[in-house]
Amino acid sequence: MRVSRTYSRNEHVVDAVVHVAGLLFAVNASLWLLWRVAGLSALVSVSIYCAGLLAMITASAVYNLMPADRPSKQVLRRIDHSAIFIMIAATYTPFAANRLAAPAGNLILAAIWLCASIGIVLKVLVPRRFELASIALYIGMGWMIVTVIKPLAVSVAAVNFWLLIAGGLVYSTGVVFYLIERMPFHKAIWHAFVLIAAMLHFAAVAMEFT
Repeated sequence: MRVSRTYSRNEHVVDAVVHVAGLLFAVNASLWLLWRVAGLSALVSVSIYCAGLLAMITASAVYNLMPADRPSKQVLRRIDHSAIFIMIAATYTPFAANRLAAPAGNLILAAIWLCASIGIVLKVLVPRRFELASIALYIGMGWMIVTVIKPLAVSVAAVNFWLLIAGGLVYSTGVVFYLIERMPFHKAIWHAFVLIAAMLHFAAVAMEFT
């Protein structure tokens, strides 16, 4: 089990700035995107994506900005970590539902949401028992894209394909900073990587479905 260290006031302030920026981005970007997306299938799947984005950013902000001595802190931690699984699956959803032909699209959609469900159950029921396994599941879900990389590459615009790959690389790189707890500001750096990756994926969704 990983034991979190005590963070300085400056670290909390920088992390708060990152989260405020993330909230402003998630809310405004989601409203902008939902206003412009066309077609029922695209609207439904993009709505799921936006819900995942808002859930992840909001859960992270509430949990990380909550004082450590609050009784609800551990409950919020479970929600925060569960929301990451939702976000990963939600990011796949528009592309799997609207760009990948059957059976590939249906299979990866079912697989990614099954993995997300398993991850959420683990985070809710045994939140600190499988920390490294959970991180591995996050990364594995993120890179499940390699199983459909050829059909995806020919079904979406090239720039959007590479934005998806770039976002995955940024997320994966950020995990390194998440794990190095002794590094000053490691948590704020990790959250900044998450925000940048989310922006890259948002750009891919926005340009593909508007």
